[in-house]
Amino acid sequence: MKIWDLIYALMPHSLNKSFVKWKCGLCRQDELLQKSRIAIYPHTLDVNELITNDLDRAVSFLPYCAKPKGDFECPLCDPVYGRKDSKCLKLMNHQCNVPCSLGSMVDVLKGHGFTHDRIFIIDNDSNLFSWLEQKKNEGYNYLLPGVSCYYGVGYALDYIGKKLGYSGCIVFLDDYDSCDPGNGMCRGLGDYLSMEKFDKGKRTKINERSIQTMDMLLDGKY
Repeated sequence: MKIWDLIYALMPHSLNKSFVKWKCGLCRQDELLQKSRIAIYPHTLDVNELITNDLDRAVSFLPYCAKPKGDFECPLCDPVYGRKDSKCLKLMNHQCNVPCSLGSMVDVLKGHGFTHDRIFIIDNDSNLFSWLEQKKNEGYNYLLPGVSCYYGVGYALDYIGKKLGYSGCIVFLDDYDSCDPGNGMCRGLGDYLSMEKFDKGKRTKINERSIQTMDMLLDGKY
């Protein structure tokens, strides 16, 4: 492990969150985007031009931890592996009536022409990176959006943004229950590695305002 990686892994969550906001340029976004937990990356990107001219060259990824658990259950939840897979009924063109922020974002993406092969539900980082490399080779250059927790963005941004060369929008997750942050977003290396290996039951959500603003962005009304 490189020295910087070790320092990052040991950062307290509050410091990590502030660092990631600075790194991806969230602090340089306008009020609407900041309140929607959306960062245009890099912050100089003309997202309206992108959506007007290159929307068909964009892909999206969403994390499996945003599938419902507890109050509601994902109907594809496996008795052994839990939610930890890339399956979603809506990506299979089936109906799903379970309240689910991931499903709501899928609805938005499909409503703007994203096909199932342009949306990836992250089961682990190695599969995500392989998928993004494949899509890059197919001519895709943009993320609209990439959804993750603050820790995940800080961990993967250099690889996805600098090495693979993707730009676009980042959406930051919320804890599913703000009164139970310990079972919400990953807040450190231990959390992150455990969710990489197994579904440990952490519950997150894509904020409703994030979903609404992404719908507006993709509609060219930002």
